[in-house]
Amino acid sequence: MKEKDGEWALPSGSWQQTNEAFALAETARGRPVSAHVSAVDVAGFLGAAFDDARPPRFYPPEFTHSPLTGKSLGAPPVSAAIGWAPPFGNAPMNTGSATDARGLRRTQRTLALSDLKARRAESEPDRTIELPPPGEYQFFSAPFASNAASLIALDPATASLFVWLAGSREWLPLERASHSLLDECRLPHHAWRAEIAKSANAPASSLFVPTQSGLACITPDAASLSYDVEHIGNAPAVGSPIAFDNLIWVPLQAANAAIRFIGVDAEGTLKGEVTFEGAVNVDGIGLPVSYSRGAVWVCGDGQLRLQKQNDGVVNASFSPWPDHVSPRFEFGSPYLASDGAFWQFCFNTATERYVCVRIDRREAEIVDAMTPRLCSGMINFRFGSMTRTPPWEEPEHADDAASNEFVIPLLESSVGDGVIGLRVASDVGIENALHSKERTPYTLCFDSSDNEVRFFSGNTPEPWRTRLFIHDGALWAYHSRVRRIHGWKLA
Repeated sequence: MKEKDGEWALPSGSWQQTNEAFALAETARGRPVSAHVSAVDVAGFLGAAFDDARPPRFYPPEFTHSPLTGKSLGAPPVSAAIGWAPPFGNAPMNTGSATDARGLRRTQRTLALSDLKARRAESEPDRTIELPPPGEYQFFSAPFASNAASLIALDPATASLFVWLAGSREWLPLERASHSLLDECRLPHHAWRAEIAKSANAPASSLFVPTQSGLACITPDAASLSYDVEHIGNAPAVGSPIAFDNLIWVPLQAANAAIRFIGVDAEGTLKGEVTFEGAVNVDGIGLPVSYSRGAVWVCGDGQLRLQKQNDGVVNASFSPWPDHVSPRFEFGSPYLASDGAFWQFCFNTATERYVCVRIDRREAEIVDAMTPRLCSGMINFRFGSMTRTPPWEEPEHADDAASNEFVIPLLESSVGDGVIGLRVASDVGIENALHSKERTPYTLCFDSSDNEVRFFSGNTPEPWRTRLFIHDGALWAYHSRVRRIHGWKLA
């Protein structure tokens, strides 16, 4: 509402009106807008309304009509506010279905590129973004004290936070707004993930990330170039957080090698705590997965598990791997079968064979697999061929075993059958290739039941470390050794 001439107190913040111009003075969190953020960037952060002037004049996002002329105002597309939590785009924990599986390489977003049939491997990307300062980043896209999605880059190892200013085409650091400073994280790249939760009372989101001081709840305020953070748990996180049963859970290192699980709600309030008293070696931990009544953190020695019992109590347990069996995280996500079971791809050193081990229950169940499979969730690849058959079943017409090409599925859509994959050629076998540090040629491809379209090619060390994310209506590919972040418009 307008409190007095020239000043508007609105949910998006405090605005000042001078003649025909509107400018954000304070953000919704009551902080001054940074002098380093232009009016165009403020408009982008907030999803501000605009008129048909050239250049357009911006108005608070709450406005639908110009207070000067009465004409209807334009507004950014609604899709701009859909959130993305790294690394694979799970929906915010309090907006999706409570029965959705989480932690797989699956997103609830469509992955079909625009003009798909016209794309070629040698084509240039549609758009580019400069890299943040040197580091190994993860990317969030969500509303942060605003109505529109901002792009946030986080380097977990150095606890560095940056926001992308699309109008100025630069990354600027976010500084702490209070005494607390975000702590670093020592989890390996392949074991790191985050959760996003939408605030129940404002158009804002909080990030939940693992740190050496516990689970960090970060609330960025893009236009003021600041953030708030609270660390919950006061102990190092030994695995990444994952949501189930309306809480975000993370395992922490307790005394005497015990594992303490804490669960927090969307506001970052501690709501649950469970301790597994036995000593567990969490070296080699991988990404967690969760389902309606439980969550599993797979590690080198076995599976750490939280399970909600019939009386509503959450219990913690540990299940060792069958004898001579160890997990193969480099092959991607666990496989989600049509009956809801999770299967981890492993190797049995006694039989020298690949095997699949069921991980959503404590009782051991193991099945032999004939060939290595690279999996994104419900889809897996037998060398270069996409299939929905379980990894232990061979397709009827399997004729690609002699091929030196294989596809690494980077991201799968749960609202279609599209997969973004990385096609690589190697004469040393899949497992040896995935441990190579050498520069490797690769091709990005969109694969579906209809066809495969190759839309970009490159050459970089460890291309399988590429992180995909969706922001501003485009699919983006980031690799710390590639000069720019490449983007392709989505259909």
